[in-house]
Amino acid sequence: MTDEKILAMLKSNDEKGLTAAMGRYSRLAASVAAGMLEAEEDIEEVVSDTFYKVWDHRQDIDTEKGSLKNYICMVARSCTLNKLRTLRLTEPLPDEERDLGVEADFSTESSAEHNRRVIAECIRGLPSPDREVFIDRFYYSLSYAAIAQRRSLTVKRVEYILHRSKRRLRDALLKGGILL
Repeated sequence: MTDEKILAMLKSNDEKGLTAAMGRYSRLAASVAAGMLEAEEDIEEVVSDTFYKVWDHRQDIDTEKGSLKNYICMVARSCTLNKLRTLRLTEPLPDEERDLGVEADFSTESSAEHNRRVIAECIRGLPSPDREVFIDRFYYSLSYAAIAQRRSLTVKRVEYILHRSKRRLRDALLKGGILL
């Protein structure tokens, strides 16, 4: 069954569409959750929450903005972050930590795409474990302590890696990005 057929069934309130979506994408949602969670019961809870939200918001799914698969991935990531917050592994990023000291231009589609490409290239170019630490902090919002435990590092080492990685990102944006 195609995603379009599944989505049509969902939008017509046919529960078979939800069953089909779960059959096709539950392992994907579980893998998104497993990337951030360790306990099997937490992963299963996230998968359940994901498909509950898919059903609850079925009328709002817009495949013009992306595929059903991408939508389910985004919902699974959101549900996983919510679960992490309840487990107290994440902490909100303070404004000063998000500030690189440069203002990248995201006002037009072309400048936003260019800056995203510069950022992605910079992050991909980070050595291990810097790349993983950076992603843990700024994508998954994990606390310094959770990152340190997860990566077998000290909290001070995590702080140093993040400081150095942010400096590299700022330099990459200054060198090749579009700034305001």
